Amino acid sequence: MDPFLIYLLAINIVTFILFTIDYFIADRNGDEDTGLMDGRILSLFAVAGGAIGMLLALAIWTRRHINKYNIAWWFTAIVFLIIWGFVCAARFGIIDPSNSLDHIFAGWNIGLLEGLGIYLVAMNIATFMVFVVDKRRAESCESRIPEKTLMGLSLLGGSLGGLIAMWLVRHKIHKWYFTCGLPFFIVLHVAMILFLHQAGLI
Repeated sequence: MDPFLIYLLAINIVTFILFTIDYFIADRNGDEDTGLMDGRILSLFAVAGGAIGMLLALAIWTRRHINKYNIAWWFTAIVFLIIWGFVCAARFGIIDPSNSLDHIFAGWNIGLLEGLGIYLVAMNIATFMVFVVDKRRAESCESRIPEKTLMGLSLLGGSLGGLIAMWLVRHKIHKWYFTCGLPFFIVLHVAMILFLHQAGLI
């Protein structure tokens, strides 16, 4: 068996086990901050390739109560699942990262690009508006829009609109997973578009 696949299998099993242990410790203590180890250290397992194990553990143990304590883990797992998908695509020859810049800028499907552009403009406008509405609700002590909705819209293509709203109305600027996550999503979106082009889909 390919050593790369053995590594990915092992890191995902270890990640799943560690997140499961962390969940049960925190659940027994009734405090989501008292798990196996610091959450930032656990997140490094997703960075190292264990995103599937992390996502699986989250889906099994926390799917009914996604909240401000675990929302960053959900999006860390999703983002690094996408990134490791790129790595696997390059490793198994689905894309060729050594292609020249001429190849990257040539051969685009203009019709699909226009459709993608319309989608991204609409998504960014919608995300901007949702962030602004949530800020107004926070100021008037009304019911809030869940953070998973804000992050989800950003991940689905509205990260630039969310980022502009964050700094324009000073909303979520003290939450590291927004201030770091949204710029990272923008980079991720660009990388995904280039990946789809490399794979001949755009």
